[in-house]
Amino acid sequence: MTVDERRPFDPPSTDLLKDSWSDWKPVWTGKKRTPQDIQESHSPTMKVAVRLEDEKQMHKSQRRIVDARLWAAMSPAQQDAAIEIASAFEMMGRGMGYVLSNWQRIPGCSGQSNISEAHARMMSVYMEWAQKCAKKKISHAMTVDVLCFGFSCRMIDRDRRLKNGSTRENLMRGLLLYCDLRGWGE
Repeated sequence: MTVDERRPFDPPSTDLLKDSWSDWKPVWTGKKRTPQDIQESHSPTMKVAVRLEDEKQMHKSQRRIVDARLWAAMSPAQQDAAIEIASAFEMMGRGMGYVLSNWQRIPGCSGQSNISEAHARMMSVYMEWAQKCAKKKISHAMTVDVLCFGFSCRMIDRDRRLKNGSTRENLMRGLLLYCDLRGWGE
């Protein structure tokens, strides 16, 4: 007989089953004291019109001013390239990911292609782009730092001890190379 068998059964208390955050209602003192206000003071935003992938319509949104200026400097093809690079990089880091309903088809693709083939194509284009970046002396790592990890161009320039604007120039060259690789004209 073990020690646990001799102990009487105590049902778990209802306090353990209750969500500890359910009654959290912070009281912010003074004006401009919400976390959003504090963040706005050190990283201001501006209203922008955003074109979502595979859509012709523009949507209103808020974007950090630094990100908005960089994004506005890109052509629509470069913006699509940036989205594809970030998606492929994230996909490689996470694996195949989840598909909610239909495992045989990606929305917007022809019915003959399955999800694993589309992922393989996306990753092969990414790998080819990374190899061409090395041949053309474009820093793949700096481009990924900006697009995937969200580091600012100024911070990368400072950390790598580069001339101001080097990261931005590298990013634009990398995006143009990706556009050329995909056959997207400027």
